[in-house]
Amino acid sequence: MSTVDVIIVNWNDAENLLSALDSVFALPEVKADPQLATITVSDNGSSDGSIARVRARYESRVQIIENGANLGFAAGVNRASTRTTSPYIFLLNPDAAVKPGALRNLVDFMERHPRCAIAGPKIYEADGSLAESCGEFDTWVGAFLRSSAWGEWPWFRQFANGAALRRWDYSNERRVDLLIGAAVMLRRSVFEALGGFDERFFMYHEEVDLAKRVHDAGYEAWFVPSAEATHSGQGSSGGRGVEAYKQRSRRKYWVKHHGRAWYYSLSAALAARYLLYIAVVGGAALVARRLAAP
Repeated sequence: MSTVDVIIVNWNDAENLLSALDSVFALPEVKADPQLATITVSDNGSSDGSIARVRARYESRVQIIENGANLGFAAGVNRASTRTTSPYIFLLNPDAAVKPGALRNLVDFMERHPRCAIAGPKIYEADGSLAESCGEFDTWVGAFLRSSAWGEWPWFRQFANGAALRRWDYSNERRVDLLIGAAVMLRRSVFEALGGFDERFFMYHEEVDLAKRVHDAGYEAWFVPSAEATHSGQGSSGGRGVEAYKQRSRRKYWVKHHGRAWYYSLSAALAARYLLYIAVVGGAALVARRLAAP
């Protein structure tokens, strides 16, 4: 049995998928120990030849699970996890790639920290800049400020969700609330005990939901800078519908973990804020026209 199951969920993203797989097979730790990792592609009904190209390049070195339809990221991972058995699961987006030592360093960290159920690498954007790959759980005030322009005002910004992390340079190991799912390692025993990903999150916020359940169960999420990855953010995720998926998933998360009263009160506050903004801008424009009138 391997130590890590690398799972890549794919949907019509052949070029990026091949690059992601190449990065895994190029890892020195994988070359030195072929038993370290088993690689699985969970394909959500791709029609761009992804599966044929993976089979042609890697043959039996990559296990392919054909889901037959676009089930979403959460379901794609869950299907693959039931067909694999390694103690650790490493999730990698097709538009991401791992750097040398990434798998070994994450495994070693989790071996030393048995309460760690989620571990994430330092992630770089396509232009080489550092990605803000860690986050904080929402509070009512923090979510309100993050979702409105007030969160960008210097005094208010310190209370918006993620404010503390924006002052951090990502140079040291740190326990965090959550990590983005582009490249992240999970402890299988905890993942399975919690029932895997909640498949009601078709896309986006499924990793936030998992991190919250991990935290509530008494386990930890850690940022591990000795492991590194890149993420271009250019994967296939539905085009114009992406923002709608994000908003829908955020609403599901808020209702699930904070309740409907929390969600509706926040929504009402945001709506009131936008109405106030419209009133102020409209009023200012009216005053300006009157002052300019002869």
